Amino acid sequence: MNNLVVIPALNPTDRLVTYVDDLIQFGAEHIIIVNDGSNEERQVIFEELGLRKECHILVHQVNQGKGRALKDAFLYILKNDAWKGKGVITADADGQHLVQDLLRVDTFMKDCVSREGACLVLGCRSFARTSIPLRSWFGNRLTSVLFRLLYGASITDTQTGLRGISYELLSSLTQLRGERFEYEMNMLIDTALHKIPIHTVKIETVYLDNNSESHFHPIIDSFKIYQILLGSFFRYACSSVLSSLIDLLIFTLFDFFLPSGQFRIFTATVIARIFSSFFNYWCNKKLVFQDQGAVHASILRYYLLCVAVMFCSAGFVTLFSFLPVPNTLVKIVVDSILYLINYYIQKQFIFVK
Repeated sequence: MNNLVVIPALNPTDRLVTYVDDLIQFGAEHIIIVNDGSNEERQVIFEELGLRKECHILVHQVNQGKGRALKDAFLYILKNDAWKGKGVITADADGQHLVQDLLRVDTFMKDCVSREGACLVLGCRSFARTSIPLRSWFGNRLTSVLFRLLYGASITDTQTGLRGISYELLSSLTQLRGERFEYEMNMLIDTALHKIPIHTVKIETVYLDNNSESHFHPIIDSFKIYQILLGSFFRYACSSVLSSLIDLLIFTLFDFFLPSGQFRIFTATVIARIFSSFFNYWCNKKLVFQDQGAVHASILRYYLLCVAVMFCSAGFVTLFSFLPVPNTLVKIVVDSILYLINYYIQKQFIFVK
């Protein structure tokens, strides 16, 4: 094998020993196994694995979560100069990632790194409804759709634990937030935001005993995953609401204090929009999309987008004004769609992390 193997493990069964032996038989030279606070009766499994020269056992005295286990394994790899430049393949300890699939990802990684350098390779399962538990099917379908809409990357299996990670990514991945399963979602988001290639390799769909050995908590871990997945969109919504309030406040003040005249409302509207739009630009740049580039690199594109959205709104409301509904209702629908498109364009083309 060309890459190192990392396996986080919490209370594994004897299948882990068989799985590791199969990996060694097919050429795995270094396997980092993280004992993430397993029960006392499972320690014999790690003692057995430690007898193999290919295995490196890291120990958490108490359970710290899959994210922390992966980050500690990455740090361990980075500290070993003999492994400099070697990529990593992560796999789950429950035996649901077949050895031949891991080898397939390993081979793909070799070609990918030589061609592109930094990259992330995902072993993606087939999600035909008849082959997997309902909670896994629904969770993956929903997160895949949201991920494509929010981050522009098409990933059919966002929850896969079989991942090939090039060496160049390891250092930055150790800095990501997330201690449990939400860390893997953070990894996908960070990779997509940095425009690093994400590739997929089709693997077998295996669920042993209806996925009974999984340590994924449907409510707690799902909440954390969606909190991260929707984080920037929630901040975008807050930024928009605050900008609208500032626009309304400034318009009201200038409408009150400006002398009466033909252009008072127009002047108040323009002044309010200048202040509120710059506030919205600053919030989106610094807080929502965390763009660290120079202002001149994005502000012109931002205001061109604002003008385009304004004309699109007016144009589409006019276009559908023939409908037997109030124009206000048409504008609400049109502006809601433009709002989502505006978010996507700002994320993908204006504010670049």
